[in-house]
Amino acid sequence: MNKLTNFLILVLASFSLLGQTSDSLPERKMSVMVIPYMPAMHLSDADQDIAEESQMDINEVRSEFRKGIVKKMNQRFVEVYDAQIPNQSFVANNNGDIDMIYHSLAFETDSTSPMKDPKKFAVKDTTIKGKKTKKKEIDKTYIDAVPRDPELLPSFSKKYNADYFIILNEFDIKTHFDDCIDLALKIYRRDLKIHYSIYNSRGEKLYGDVAVVHFPSNENRVDQIVDQNFPKISDYVFESLRKVKD
Repeated sequence: MNKLTNFLILVLASFSLLGQTSDSLPERKMSVMVIPYMPAMHLSDADQDIAEESQMDINEVRSEFRKGIVKKMNQRFVEVYDAQIPNQSFVANNNGDIDMIYHSLAFETDSTSPMKDPKKFAVKDTTIKGKKTKKKEIDKTYIDAVPRDPELLPSFSKKYNADYFIILNEFDIKTHFDDCIDLALKIYRRDLKIHYSIYNSRGEKLYGDVAVVHFPSNENRVDQIVDQNFPKISDYVFESLRKVKD
C-alpha cells in the first residue's frame, strides 16, 4: 500500500449525519465526503517561519496542515452528529479517484452563496493574547472549485454512497505587516483561510464560502496552529452544511 493510498484512506472519509424522513420510514443516515484541497492550492507567506519553529521542512508543514484540517472536520461531525466513520475500505485501492476529481476542477472567484438561513455563523475571534483587534468583515468573495464534468459528483455519490461533498478549494495564510499586535516584539496579525464549496449528490452547488480565523505571527508551531485554529474553521464549515442541507 503506497503513500497516496494511505493518504486517501486518511483524508477521504464519509460521515454518517443524522437525517430525518417521514414518520412511516426508518431514520436514514446521510453521509458527507470531505475532499482535501490540491497541494498546489496551498498559499502561505508563513511556511518558512512555521517550518523552522516546528523543526520540519516546508513540504512536511504543508502536509500536516492538509491532513490536519480534514481530521478536525471529521472530529467536528463525529462529536455533534454521533457520526460513524466507516471502515478503511472507503478507498481501498489507488484507483486515481482523487486525481480524477482534481483534474475536473475549474477554479474561479465567486461571491458567497446565500444560505437558506441568512443569519450566518461567524468566526468571532477578535482577541489575541488579551489584546482585542478591530472587528473585520469576513470576505464576500471566495475561491470556488467547479467540476467541469457534471456527472462526476453523481457518479462518486453512487460509488461511495455520499449524499454531500465538501470540497476544500484553497488554503491561505497571510501575514498583515500593517496590523501590528506588538510593535516592540514585531508581532503581526495573520489570517488563515479555508475556501470551500458544498455540493449535493446530484452535483448541484448548495453553498460556497471562505472560513477565516486570526492568529499572531509569533505562533509558529504546526500542532499549535492546527489545534487552536482548525476547530474554528471546522465549526464554520459544519454550520454551513447544517443550514443548507436539502
